[in-house]
Amino acid sequence: MTEVKAPKKSDYLESALKSGLSGKAATVYVTLLEAGTPLVPKNLIGRSRLHRQYVYNALRELQERRLILMEGKGRGIKYMAGSPDKLLQEAEKNRIDTLDGVQNLMRLYDRSPAGVVEVIRGSTATIESEFQQLRNANEGDFLDVIGGAGMRWVELFGDRVEEWETLRKEKKIKLRYIGSGEDVRYNREESIIEHESRLILGIGDIVNVAIRPDSVTFNIYKPEIVTVRVRNEAAVVSQRALFEVLWSIAK
Repeated sequence: MTEVKAPKKSDYLESALKSGLSGKAATVYVTLLEAGTPLVPKNLIGRSRLHRQYVYNALRELQERRLILMEGKGRGIKYMAGSPDKLLQEAEKNRIDTLDGVQNLMRLYDRSPAGVVEVIRGSTATIESEFQQLRNANEGDFLDVIGGAGMRWVELFGDRVEEWETLRKEKKIKLRYIGSGEDVRYNREESIIEHESRLILGIGDIVNVAIRPDSVTFNIYKPEIVTVRVRNEAAVVSQRALFEVLWSIAK
């Protein structure tokens, strides 16, 4: 008989973040889910270890998303997590919306001023663009990658992977990668690229997001190879903050 393992806290937190919740709202939701019983705000604050105001802000966000239930009135009001099935549906919807959004982004930014957004199409142009990014990088820069499309990257670069890795080492660029399965296994056991990989299941294998000090790059591998690179400081800051949250819960 096959043993069915109960989802872990990190699994729920991962789904909450994927659904588009803020980090604090995700923490409050998972705290309520683990409690399994309605909690008054005071107990919720104690269990989540968040500041009182953060908890109330998170509760408002969760109410707007209809992810929590309430019972009682006034000071006696209690909160309880809604079904995690809704959270998983929200996460999947957000993933699909993100893919649609990237496609719309490409159509929009094809007409944007040069130097803000680049759209690169085709294998040859994508590979050359990646090498140019390395050549232009400062020594000691970082490269953080979110996505499960690492094996597609390996297939794309083929016998030029070693050349890419040699240049990365020369520039002493620190590489971290969050993947979803086979790509992480390959990185840990077979890849010649020296870096740390961590695992989050269910990311998918169509899009990688590469975060560098000066840009955020969306590498889309289906239906054709297309790269959308956004050179914007705010985009870098927000995407790296998301990466750090995911990195902390990845395995």
